[in-house]
Amino acid sequence: MVVTASRLDRIDRRIDEVASWRGPDLVLAAPVALEWAPENVTVITPWAGRVRFAPYSYQARFLEDTSPRRLILKARQVGMSNAVAIEAIYKAVTMPDQMILMVSRNGQLAQHLVTYCRHTLAGLRDIPVIVRENLSELEFANGSRILSLAASPSAGRGFPATAVYLDEFAFAEYADLIYQAILPTLPENGQLTILSTANGRNNLFFRLWSGLEGGLWSRHTIHWRDCPRYADDPTWEMRTRANMTRQSFAQEYDLDFITSGDAVFDPDDLAQCAEGWNGDPDTCEVLITAWDIGRRQDHTVGITIGLRGNDWHVVDFERFIAPYPVIQAKIDARVRKLGLTWVESNGVGDPVIENLTEPVEPFVTTARTKVQAIQALQLLIQQGRFKHNEEQLARELGLYEWADEGITQDSVIAAAIAAAQAIERGGPLQVLVL
Repeated sequence: MVVTASRLDRIDRRIDEVASWRGPDLVLAAPVALEWAPENVTVITPWAGRVRFAPYSYQARFLEDTSPRRLILKARQVGMSNAVAIEAIYKAVTMPDQMILMVSRNGQLAQHLVTYCRHTLAGLRDIPVIVRENLSELEFANGSRILSLAASPSAGRGFPATAVYLDEFAFAEYADLIYQAILPTLPENGQLTILSTANGRNNLFFRLWSGLEGGLWSRHTIHWRDCPRYADDPTWEMRTRANMTRQSFAQEYDLDFITSGDAVFDPDDLAQCAEGWNGDPDTCEVLITAWDIGRRQDHTVGITIGLRGNDWHVVDFERFIAPYPVIQAKIDARVRKLGLTWVESNGVGDPVIENLTEPVEPFVTTARTKVQAIQALQLLIQQGRFKHNEEQLARELGLYEWADEGITQDSVIAAAIAAAQAIERGGPLQVLVL
């Protein structure tokens, strides 16, 4: 289901109505998990080692909430993985025959959840008997079992879960299929908990949170300001915002459902790119060149940016369609003239790199590195540190969206590769790619 722009006003009103609502009829039992955890659980902290678990206020609200359906909209790294692990272990060790399923967006994160469970077990006052243990599973002598899986079309299908946790669900591939597979397997008194940071409006997590999918849900909102780790550090927000794009910070920490597919680059930021531009490479301290290699009927783009003071200026720009030998000759000539060069290694670029006579660095394009590069360019433009006067580049930047299939983007990609190297020289950009 795609959430269209015409529905956004109605959705925003619906969010206001339901985001803080909690129906009194949802509570199933006494808040014993919250009572059990401080008496039995220790956690590892970087400043004091293993200490008795003292829940933050939002962790306490979560652990006392026995509602059958719970939604948690949270900022990054606020301790909710710990809270989920503690609750899962509580269910598994205090009640027999509990089937607890966790689903994360990939295998590594699924294993991390089991690791959190192990850490909780290691700090218990009375450690239960474990009869099976591996990277994704814990099984106990009382018949209870914790299974953690990566998101897939069949995740959870056929597993008789008594409790299910869907982690970072706004980012999960096959979210609708997973949700449809799990709902029928839950018993009448089973519990479904869905956690995520925000990831736009075109996903199931947003539809559930906004009430578009119906159902009675208990909702928890955990903003970064709710977390003492962040709120008690007077410079954390300033430091973090300086190293993240506005869009990333709003999404990862401010719980802002940024509409999926929105323009990546702010028009006001783009308008400043020509201010103070100087295309003279001889006055630059560092020069970085990046190439996006086009297929035979696509454009190839080469862009060179130079550091002058704190700003990066586009000092050379070419966009053309040509046979590979011509492309190779142009790259070799630019390397000899301007030095440091990266060439996109994307299948098409590999044979070009192999046939160059001058040394270059390959830029291996994956879903992760592409987003990192785009966000590096986004950050430089946001900070007013990317200067150019190229009409084609300006046009592509103004139209570029995250969902970029069918969008002309060769100039943007070349600029992004160069920006990624520029950012790397000042310290890595803080981004979360899922």
